[in-house]
Amino acid sequence: MEAKPFATATDRDSTPLPPREAWRRRMRDDVLDAAHAMAAEKGWDSVSLSQVAARAEVSRPTVYKEFGSRGGLSQALVHREAERFLAGVDHALRQPAPTASKALAAAVLYALQEARNNVLVASVVKAARAGTDSLLPYLTARSEPVVTGARLMVRAWCQAHFQQFDEARTDQAADVIVRLTLSHIVLPPPDHSPHESAEVITAAAIGALNRATLPDDPSKH
Repeated sequence: MEAKPFATATDRDSTPLPPREAWRRRMRDDVLDAAHAMAAEKGWDSVSLSQVAARAEVSRPTVYKEFGSRGGLSQALVHREAERFLAGVDHALRQPAPTASKALAAAVLYALQEARNNVLVASVVKAARAGTDSLLPYLTARSEPVVTGARLMVRAWCQAHFQQFDEARTDQAADVIVRLTLSHIVLPPPDHSPHESAEVITAAAIGALNRATLPDDPSKH
């Protein structure tokens, strides 16, 4: 099944669910809560589906039926965490600021600090530095739904706040913001504070917006 960008809270239907579906969603949340806690405690590589099922007080076949595999559970865990994370970034982007650049820098700083304080992200990054942790690919190589959801959100904000630029420029700026922020989360520069990293990322995004268009190379015609 193709993963989709995250939905916002307003996208979800508020109609009461049938009892069976309500139970399934509660069970899913319980399993993800258990997986989150165990990954933060001892690293995802040390956690089995049987252990997660036991902690969530459901059967192992139930977990397999819902998530398909350990990889499916890994993906769902990262995506739920990212959805909550992006909701916080969206809120940060909407806070009053003297200029759009300062609002962007504040939101990037929020993202970097929130990631640093997130026990699951911290556990993944720490383990990755030691050469382990199978959750890392879902933040990097297999992160397209995460990146797409973030890019859509940031692109909409850029289009609203940098209206003097065309969509191609705001799309490029949004991509720079998302990918550099993710890079700084996974591999934070040792000589940069979060404030400095936020300033660097913001400067790169503004540079992408303001960059001069190079003339065509006559040799290519």
